[in-house]
Amino acid sequence: MTTTVGFLSLPTELICHILILLNPRDISRCALTCNILWLVVRNSVYIQYKLEIYAQGLTSTGTATMNSTGVSKKTLCSLKKLASLWRSDFHASTTFETVVTTVVTWERMLPAIQDVKCGLWWSHSLDEYKFYIQGCGTNPTLSRTWSIGDVEGFFTFDPLQDLMVVCSEPDDVVTVTDAKQDYHVCWVEFRLGSSQCPHPSAACTSLECKHTFDSDAPGYYRAILSPPVICGDHVFIIHHIEDTGDRRHPKPVSGMFIQVIDWRKGYVNRHFLCQLDFCELDLFYPVDEQKFVIIGPESIYLYTLQGLDEPPQCRIIYHLPKILHLSLYDSEIIVHGHPSLHGKAAHPGLMPSYVPSLESQIMVVEFLPKVGKAILVIDMAIFSDTALRSDMLVEIPWSDWGPQYACYFPHHESYDISVFGSKMAYALPQDHIRDPGQILEGLSSEGYFYVQIWDFNKRVIPRSESVNDPDSPDLRICKPGQMIDSFGEDIFSNRAYIAMVCRTPFPTAGSIIFLEQYRLTVTRARHREISIQVISPIQTDVGLDITE
Repeated sequence: MTTTVGFLSLPTELICHILILLNPRDISRCALTCNILWLVVRNSVYIQYKLEIYAQGLTSTGTATMNSTGVSKKTLCSLKKLASLWRSDFHASTTFETVVTTVVTWERMLPAIQDVKCGLWWSHSLDEYKFYIQGCGTNPTLSRTWSIGDVEGFFTFDPLQDLMVVCSEPDDVVTVTDAKQDYHVCWVEFRLGSSQCPHPSAACTSLECKHTFDSDAPGYYRAILSPPVICGDHVFIIHHIEDTGDRRHPKPVSGMFIQVIDWRKGYVNRHFLCQLDFCELDLFYPVDEQKFVIIGPESIYLYTLQGLDEPPQCRIIYHLPKILHLSLYDSEIIVHGHPSLHGKAAHPGLMPSYVPSLESQIMVVEFLPKVGKAILVIDMAIFSDTALRSDMLVEIPWSDWGPQYACYFPHHESYDISVFGSKMAYALPQDHIRDPGQILEGLSSEGYFYVQIWDFNKRVIPRSESVNDPDSPDLRICKPGQMIDSFGEDIFSNRAYIAMVCRTPFPTAGSIIFLEQYRLTVTRARHREISIQVISPIQTDVGLDITE
């Protein structure tokens, strides 16, 4: 007599052994089918490591020695090294320190732009007409200071591709006589950041962006541009149009537009984006080279590029909760996200050893109204390709995505934020984890701040709960406080996250933090100097046996 045994009736160890043979995406799909498989996936340290390696972009080479889980020992060691760095309480060691001297005092240089990516710090001033690049490592040849001349416009720099994009200022007034005619908006140049020469990979030295006034009446107009955003081979510029018939009171013309530029192929095209009744140009965020999001007053819009000549298609609208201080109305919004690591690296060693996938990235939206400031931490998995299940526009209410993929925290505008992968570096006044109901206090310009690293990686927490991992015995698992709506419902995720505190204090005045893979860069502006300090957590020894 033969007895048929169903798959779910097999011993847990055998189910785990079968699942580990699947690729990570299929494992994730299986986990969603039933509670039994979900528990197996959640409680298996082997499966969690495999999912984490996939999410972090740590791919094994074909010649690597594999263990029984199909993961190379080198890859597993890299992941465990990363996990061992950021611990609940850690002390930092300074790995690099330098001072950049400016021509004029830093106060006169403001507003200025500075950023850190791939171990390179760069900055340019809207007053000084100089562009600074500082290598924050062992290769001093990457450091440069360039005079960019009396150029009015926007600059942005991608150290990974050694690409500097210069966007000219649009004309103050454009006289429109023919609504179907193309009118000049700006010129966009592509330079090498290391030499200011034309970039050799660009098909054209510069491209002209134009705008067609499809249905606007003849009159006087001007374009309002965002700074260019680089994402691999693409450069994006968001703009809207103002009616300047009344010079003292120009009126925005409803609608947002995007200039999509392929700088390697020498292509540019303008597309209509949306008919939103607001014109906040800095609420554009590129997800990857084919997707981007626009944060509207009440929703987040996910777009995909359809081709060189086709307009971007809005695929998903994620509605935000109806809470007054989580809205664009009467509120400044700042978006923090993982830096773009798309494109070909111009110098060896610039590309990080891993590039987290969207399944292991977060986006932090900072809401700064007059009262009730807050941050919203959003799991970028909602923007992955697996979310695009329909070619039709899909609207998703907050109740169907927010409680599962978003976390809410009260916030103070003096707390600086930086994001890399699933981690957020947070400049806070205390060297301990605050209670959910604790009253916030601002950073004093005469005092010090402490950096906390919050990790929202879904795979780290169940792994730490299901196995006694000697390499991270002190992971501090926290949960955000509740946020109740007018109906008495908790409308945000109570999902756990891991909080880590750096015990090293930093002076508050003029300081900005930048989080990267294995390091944290703290810059401080004082008079004619910008001090740059790169710190890394003091690492503990890591073994290879994950079942110790």
